[in-house]
Amino acid sequence: MRPTAVFSLLLALPGMLIAAGAHAANPHKLWEIVSQECVPHMQDKGDPKPCATVDLERGFVVLKDLVGPAQYLLMPTRRLAGIESPELLAPDAPNYWGYAWQQRFRVAQALGRPLRDEQLGLEVNSAAGRSQLHLHIHIDCMRRDVAASLVAHREDPLRQWMPWNFEGNRYWVMRLPADALHTGDPFKLAAARSAFAASAMGTQSLLLTGARFVDGGAGFFLVNMPVNFDLGERGSAEVLMDHDCRW
Repeated sequence: MRPTAVFSLLLALPGMLIAAGAHAANPHKLWEIVSQECVPHMQDKGDPKPCATVDLERGFVVLKDLVGPAQYLLMPTRRLAGIESPELLAPDAPNYWGYAWQQRFRVAQALGRPLRDEQLGLEVNSAAGRSQLHLHIHIDCMRRDVAASLVAHREDPLRQWMPWNFEGNRYWVMRLPADALHTGDPFKLAAARSAFAASAMGTQSLLLTGARFVDGGAGFFLVNMPVNFDLGERGSAEVLMDHDCRW
């Protein structure tokens, strides 16, 4: 797993007191930043700091993570614990994935160089693979080897979960068309696998990355990395991302 990015962010935040030898930081810190700093500052002064942006109309903020040169976190302005929050599966739920994909420009902007969509990814950890109790979508670079491995799925049937073997582990991948974030929501796609999947969303971790298909068309790969305690996998698809952006 790799919740270290968020954990390191918390260690560096002003006013954060962590006793020597402690194993966990304040699990509510991200929500405190959203609700006590970014949103009030935007409402009172029109200034989103410490966030990079606050969208009050659509209900999200974007915060620069201190780990990596270009990693950002998109978070809702309402309190949602994480991927397991039932509100995310409501018919009228905001598509936070769509909002996060629109914010991917910040990664290239921070790096000062252009990036292809296949080099970028969005990710949400499982309940067991995170340190914070507020939903946050990681926005950052993909690992080169992950992007190269996913190329083998460029001709998979659209909108069908297919097995993906990577680093000796079996995950699931779904090929999606270019308009997927306008017509669907990755949370709901994961839940639609079965009634059991919908009832166990907290055991799932999801990653979305851009894709270029055999016919030249653009789209996405959606990866599902579930918790597997037998293999020591806490459901953190964040391990598929490269927070150093070594492209």
